[in-house]
Amino acid sequence: MSLRALLCAAALALAACDRSSADPPIAEQWRGLDVTAEPVALGAETVGRLRYRGGVALEARQRVFGGLSGMEVLEDNRLIAVSDNGDWFEATLVLGENGDLIGARDWRTAFMRDEDGEPFADKESGDSEDLAQLTDGRFAVSFEQTQSIRIYDLNRDGPFGAAVAGPRLAETQDLPNNQGLEAITSTGDGELIVGSEGESTSTARIWRARLDARAAVAPSAQYGLEPGYSLTSLDRLPDGSYVALERFFAPVIGARARITRFSFDADGDIANIELLATLAPPMPVDNFEAISAVRGPHGATRLYIVSDDNFSRRQRTLLLAFDLVEAE
Repeated sequence: MSLRALLCAAALALAACDRSSADPPIAEQWRGLDVTAEPVALGAETVGRLRYRGGVALEARQRVFGGLSGMEVLEDNRLIAVSDNGDWFEATLVLGENGDLIGARDWRTAFMRDEDGEPFADKESGDSEDLAQLTDGRFAVSFEQTQSIRIYDLNRDGPFGAAVAGPRLAETQDLPNNQGLEAITSTGDGELIVGSEGESTSTARIWRARLDARAAVAPSAQYGLEPGYSLTSLDRLPDGSYVALERFFAPVIGARARITRFSFDADGDIANIELLATLAPPMPVDNFEAISAVRGPHGATRLYIVSDDNFSRRQRTLLLAFDLVEAE
């Protein structure tokens, strides 16, 4: 990805781009992680249409932790995430009595697997970027360097289950390896919505593909981006509309993030794009790559976002929570 490329030197210094000889044997399904969570203050009660509901900076001594690029938070506060090194992560969010996010416990990790049930051999083949839970409980995962989608039955098979190839998408051959299939969500009725990271035309291609599609599916819409921003994640909101996470980075300006809500019109085009919030310094901002929407503990629409630290000591894994404030 563009930000990862800028920080590659730091990431290489930590040797995080390949499987480490120190990794436990692959015969182990889940490996426990010792992850600490330090509170993070936003510096404001609200930003745009979002009310801050707590956040934590996550850190672990184990080198496998980091690079979180896709996330789903389920209604039982179970967090499922993937990394761009081809790893699963699972944890349970800890909420305070008022519903604020105050921590995450019981972290564990496991290798993701290909269609043969084998762990991915390298970063290029296992560069998972986003995931979406399907109505049957399975998870669809987008891979940006191979421009592919895989389906996992994590609840049935655990991390040992082989992937099933998802629908094929047309017109991906010209997408840059590190700016490919970045974002994915489910419509809830048998379709996946997949988005590319973005292109020089300040748009991201959007595909709507049925899980059982036999032919390669062509892109059907364009998501408009502000200059310098790229699309990093999508999710479906409880009301049936969609939320998008956009990321900005420039060496002098630093990191920014935008969260928008949108829908599709009768022709399948993106409509009614609404800016919910822009995150910028002095707020805590990092390489935000994943967003998940869920019904919150008090009925509000809860949004969680997480940042990919690129395995760099210059960055952090931030997990932040917001509640959507509906217009009166």
